[in-house]
Amino acid sequence: MPTSVSRQFLSFLPSARRACVTLMASGLALGVTMTTAGAAPALGATTSASPPAAVAGAATESLDPTFVQEGMPTLHGGQVAAWGYPGGSAPRALPDGVYATAIAADTFDLVVLRSDGHVDSHDYISSDGLTHHLHAPPNMKYTAVSADGKVLRSDGVVVSLTGRLLMTPPEGLAYTAISHDLALRSDGVLRSSVGVNCPDALDPDTGLRYTAVSSPGSYHRWVALRSDGALVYCSAGVDGSSASVIEPPAGTRFVGAQMGSGEAVAATADGRVISVEAGQLAVAPTGRSIVSLATMGYGQGAAALDDGTILSWGLSSRNTTPPALPSGRDVFSVVASGDYDAAPHWAIMVGDPVPVEVSVKPSLPADRPLRVTDTVRLDVSAALTDETPVIGRAETTMRAPDGQIRKLEPRSTWPDSAAVHLMTNDHEQAGTHIAAVTFAGSPYVTTTIKTPFDFTAPSPVALTTSGPMTWHRGADDTLCFTLATEDGSPYWWRGDGQATISVEGDSSQIHKLYGYSGDTRDTWCISELSPLLRPGTYAVRFDYEGWGEADSAVLSSQIVVLPATRTRIESDLPSSWHYGEMPVFIEVDVLSDSRVPAGEVGLYLNEHSLSAFGYRDDLDGNGHGRIATYDEGELVPGTYPTVLRFRADGGFLDSRLDRTVTVKPAVFTTTEAAITGTAKVGSTLTAVPGTWSPAPTSYRYVWKVDDVAVPDATSSTFTVPASAAGKTVTVTVTGLKQYYESSATSAPTAAVAPGTFVAPLPAVTGTAKVGMTLTVNRGTWSPVPSAVQYVWKADGVTIATQATSAFVVPASASGKRLTVTVVGSGTGYTTKSVTSGQTATIAPGTFTAPRPTISGTTRVGSTLTVSRGTWSPAPSSVNYVWKADGAYLETRRDNRFVIPSGARGKHLTVTVVGSRTGYTTKSAASYRTAAIR
Repeated sequence: MPTSVSRQFLSFLPSARRACVTLMASGLALGVTMTTAGAAPALGATTSASPPAAVAGAATESLDPTFVQEGMPTLHGGQVAAWGYPGGSAPRALPDGVYATAIAADTFDLVVLRSDGHVDSHDYISSDGLTHHLHAPPNMKYTAVSADGKVLRSDGVVVSLTGRLLMTPPEGLAYTAISHDLALRSDGVLRSSVGVNCPDALDPDTGLRYTAVSSPGSYHRWVALRSDGALVYCSAGVDGSSASVIEPPAGTRFVGAQMGSGEAVAATADGRVISVEAGQLAVAPTGRSIVSLATMGYGQGAAALDDGTILSWGLSSRNTTPPALPSGRDVFSVVASGDYDAAPHWAIMVGDPVPVEVSVKPSLPADRPLRVTDTVRLDVSAALTDETPVIGRAETTMRAPDGQIRKLEPRSTWPDSAAVHLMTNDHEQAGTHIAAVTFAGSPYVTTTIKTPFDFTAPSPVALTTSGPMTWHRGADDTLCFTLATEDGSPYWWRGDGQATISVEGDSSQIHKLYGYSGDTRDTWCISELSPLLRPGTYAVRFDYEGWGEADSAVLSSQIVVLPATRTRIESDLPSSWHYGEMPVFIEVDVLSDSRVPAGEVGLYLNEHSLSAFGYRDDLDGNGHGRIATYDEGELVPGTYPTVLRFRADGGFLDSRLDRTVTVKPAVFTTTEAAITGTAKVGSTLTAVPGTWSPAPTSYRYVWKVDDVAVPDATSSTFTVPASAAGKTVTVTVTGLKQYYESSATSAPTAAVAPGTFVAPLPAVTGTAKVGMTLTVNRGTWSPVPSAVQYVWKADGVTIATQATSAFVVPASASGKRLTVTVVGSGTGYTTKSVTSGQTATIAPGTFTAPRPTISGTTRVGSTLTVSRGTWSPAPSSVNYVWKADGAYLETRRDNRFVIPSGARGKHLTVTVVGSRTGYTTKSAASYRTAAIR
C-alpha cells in the first residue's frame, strides 16, 4: 500500500481559495461541484455553433465535470486545433454534427475520440495525416483513448486500434479510464497490461479509490488521483514495491494529474499547477479553474481553463501561438501534446469547423498552348474572412480525359500557401484534365475547388549541330547535338533512352542519353560518350523519340577522331627540405611536342591513395601551373613517394612525375657547445650545450678522443680514461624535439695530462721481531693501481722488494728499525710512492723447541741417541751436553753418545743447545734415563 510522505509538502504555496468539492467517479468523468466564483464553466455558451451539452461518452449522472484527463471525454466537444509551433499536418475537420470529445497525443501520433463513438488515429509526421479510423462495434461506442493506440469501449473493455482485445475486466466490473499500459477499474483499482513499477500501490488504501490515472507508457511510472484529493506517485527510481502519497496544499485538493517523461504535474481545485518534484509551476487567473493538463518536458506544459483560454508555462514564445481563428472562436476545452516543447500541441476548439476562403491560382503559358510536356504550378492558399492565412493541407487529384484519377502528394499550406506541381506524368493524355484541390485541416471547413486544364500535344522539335567535326581523342570540344521545341515549350521526356547517339555500323556504340522532364532545350556532345571513340572516321547519328511522330527527330553527321596528344611534366619540386620549410608553391610545366596542353595539375603523397597535399591548379595558356601546398598538411620528417599528376583536357593524355622527397628534421639555432673541467686522466669533464632555439626537450651526447667516439659515453659528463692520455677530447651535443634534430660540437681540449694517484701512507702491522711476519695495509688508492711493489728498508737500507704485502723479518734486521715504501703504477698515471713510519727496533728471534728424548740401552758401553724434535726455526748449530746425576760428563756435536763406565749406577740427562744468528740461544733438557747398568 502507498506510504504517506510529509504533509508539509508544498506548504510554501499561497493559501488555497476555499472550495467545497464533491468528487464522484462515474463512467469516465470526474464530477466536481464548485462553490467558488467562476467555478461553473462558460464553455457551453461560447458560440451558437457549440454542440449539444451532452455528447457521446459523457457521464450519465447530472454532474458538472470540471477536469478532463488526457484521453477522457469533455462535455464541450468541437474540432481539433493545432496551436503553438506547428510540427506536422493537422487532421481533417470532422463531418457536420460530429465533434472531437477527447484527444491524446505523443511525439508522433494524435488519437481523437469522436462524439459518434468512433476513433481517428493521426500520424502528424506523415503527409496525409490520417492513418486509421476505428468504427465502433454495433450497439457500442468508444469512450476513452490513449496516445499509444489503446481504446476503451462502452462495455468497459480495452482494445487496440485494430479492435483486438487487450484488457477485459472481471465480471461485474468495467474499466472506466485508460492511460498507456494502465487502466482504472470501476471499483477504483488500477490494473496493467504489462509490468509497471509499484505494483503494491495499484490498489489504494481501504475506504479509498482512484478516480484518475496518467502514465507516460514505456517508463513504467504513473500517478493516480485518489478520492480523498491526494496523489499517489510512482517514479522510475522506486524499487517497484512502494509509492509516495503527495498531499495537496492546505485548503485545497488535487482535481487532476498528468505524467510526462520529465515530471508529474497536478492541478488543484483552486487553480494551481504543481510539479511533484519541482513545486508550483503556474497559477490560473483569479476566478478561473483548470479543466485539462498537458506536460511537454520538464518544467514545461499547458492547461485549458474553464473560460476556454490556454495557460502555458516554460514554453518558448513560438510554442504558445494560438491557431488562426475568427474573433470569439478561441475557446478550448482540452489540451494535449507530445512530451517535449517542440512537439505539435493540440486542443479541442469548442464548436463547429471555421469557414475559410480557399484560392487556387495556376501558372499557365501566356503566348502558346498548354502542352502535355508542361509542368503546371498551383498556388493554394487558405485564409479567414479577414485574410489571415491558416494552416492546413492541399490534397489534389487529377482526372484524365479517359476518366482515370491520379492522387497527388498532399502539400502543407504552412506558413502561407502550398505550391502543388502538376507534373507531366499527371497529364500524359491530350485533352481536358480536371484538378480537384481540397483544402483540409481541422478546425477549418474542408473545401474543394475544381479547375479544368486543356492539354495539347507537344510542340514539334528541331535538331541542330555545333562544335568541331574533327578533334583529338578525349577532347572536350567535340561535335554537339541540340534538341529544342519550336515554340519554346518543354520537350517530351519520360526516361533514359528516348534520345541516343550511335555510331553507324557499330551496334556496340549506342549510347542512351540523360534528359530532364521540363527542359525546353538540351545539348548532348560526343565528349560525353563512354568509352571514348578510338582514332578514326565515323558516321554518327542522333535519334530522339518524342511523345508522337510530330515531335521525333533524326540527324546524322561524319566526324574524325585524332589520337590524343602525349604530355610530360617538369617541376621544381625539391628532393628534400627541413621540417617547417616545405615550399609554399610548386611550379609545374606540362609539355607536349605539338601544342600547349590544357588541364589541371595536382601534387599527391602516393600513387595508391592519391591523397593531395597541394591544391590542384589549372594550367595557364602556356601549360604552366602553380600548386599551393596545404599549410595544415606540413609533412613530418620522413621519406615520401610523391606524384605530380596532370589531368588532361581537350585531347591530351594524362601524365605523371614520380619523385621521392625527404623531409629532414628542423634545425635548431644554437651556439657552439663547450667542455668544462681539467683534461687529465681520471678527471670528470662536463658538456655545456650552449644556447638553443627553440628549447630542445632533451639532449644526446657523444664524447670523442682524438675524433674517435668512446663507446657508451652518452651522458653530459665524461670521466677521462687512461687511454686518452696525451690526446684531445671533444663532445658533440644533439638537441632533440619533435620534428627537430641538430648538433653542436665543442672545441677540443688540451692534450690530456697523466693522472695522479691519491694514496694514504701505508701502515705496518705485526710484531717487530726476527722471524715474525709483518703485513702492510696500503689503504685505498684512487684509482686502484694496476701494479704495486713493496720496498722494505732496515735503517734506510733496502733489504727486500716484493709484490706481496706480507714480509718475514730477516735476522739481518735484528736491532734495526724497518720501513716499507708502497710503489703504485698504472697506464696513463704517474707512478706514486708512499712510505710508512718506522717500526720498533727489531728484537732477536726466539726458538720454539720441544723436550729432547733419549733412546738406546742404558748399559755401560751402549750408544744412546738423542732426538731433539722439530725446532722453529731450525738452529744453525747444535751442541749436546751430557750429565750424570747432574755432573757434567761431555759436550758433543752429534746426537750419539757411548755410555762410559763411570756412569754405572747413575742417571743420565742430555741438554740440547741451539743457536742461530739473530736468535737467542736456546737450551732444552731431556728427562733422566734409568740407572745405568
